[in-house]
Amino acid sequence: MAAGLIKSVILCFDNSELSMTASDAAVRLAVSLNLSVTGIHAFNASMHEGAFRIMEPTLPVQYQKEEILKKQRDAHNTLINVGMERISISYLKPCEELFSTAGVSYKSKIKEGKNFIAINEMIRENEDDATLVVLGASGFNHREPGFIGSVCMRVIRTTDADYLVVKRAVNFDSPNIVVCLDGSETSISALKMAKETAETFDAQLHLLYVFDTALHRDVFARLKDSLIEGDGFTFNTKEQEKAHDDFIDVGLEKVGVMIIDRAEKEALNGNQAGIMSAGWGLVGDRLRLKPVIKQVLSGHIYKSICDYAAKVSAELIFIGRTGRHYIEGVDIGSVAENVIRYAPCSVFVSRAKEHKGWVM
Repeated sequence: MAAGLIKSVILCFDNSELSMTASDAAVRLAVSLNLSVTGIHAFNASMHEGAFRIMEPTLPVQYQKEEILKKQRDAHNTLINVGMERISISYLKPCEELFSTAGVSYKSKIKEGKNFIAINEMIRENEDDATLVVLGASGFNHREPGFIGSVCMRVIRTTDADYLVVKRAVNFDSPNIVVCLDGSETSISALKMAKETAETFDAQLHLLYVFDTALHRDVFARLKDSLIEGDGFTFNTKEQEKAHDDFIDVGLEKVGVMIIDRAEKEALNGNQAGIMSAGWGLVGDRLRLKPVIKQVLSGHIYKSICDYAAKVSAELIFIGRTGRHYIEGVDIGSVAENVIRYAPCSVFVSRAKEHKGWVM
């Protein structure tokens, strides 16, 4: 980001507790990386107009005449539109003061419409490949584990951009950062962003690859039972089945090691990075970056990522919006969505890139 990967921030603000937390994160990023910020807010006046019409039959009899109802509608609609516009402007006033005090270039923007649609329109009007959208994981609703606000999720699903989904206050002072790698170009982009963040905030990078052997074993067992044995092909011994399972375990782990090594080489510009990992030892040294920690884990993918982030007290998880299985029409990968939902910390989601084969 310090190298120009991100040049501006769009902050989605609704005056909720989490949006205030998101604004604090945006200030820290803007000051440290010399970014401009646009604060945006959407208000839905038409929703209130519809609600007023639904309530019309409950008005006293003297108000039921059509000419009186029309006058009431016009007065109500004018009041709602003007009032909600002024409320939206007042919502963003704290942001103006916050960023002005911090010396950050800032402007506010509001728009009427269905919340996520209006927000998407404002993002697309201001967004380019060097824009980061910062938003809270939820608004005024309860924040139970796994809960993501409908506006947050709909915005992410319908507009491909770089996002920082804020789930709690972010401590940028020498944080632990977990980077999720799967061999896709999108995950490489996430790593590049994480690298710039690490250089700026003296962070510790954890490069993580997770493979799910249970899935492969289950699929193989079903194929064996329904197809192989059904066509007269059988395994002679339990040892052969065990050899297959061992091959999958070892093979997927080796793939993970290769993907992390290649991702590190590509995203870190070929510089020698210090590597620490159980059984891998320390390899080389790197200026400006702390030694990078590599981890290849087996388990259910999104859960293993979240559990690992909790274990190392991560402040941020960097993950690609889509992975190796991306095809046109996919809005967000299942792993990315579940990491956003269940991560114990805030999540950076990088925009989708066409997958051109495994990066190894």
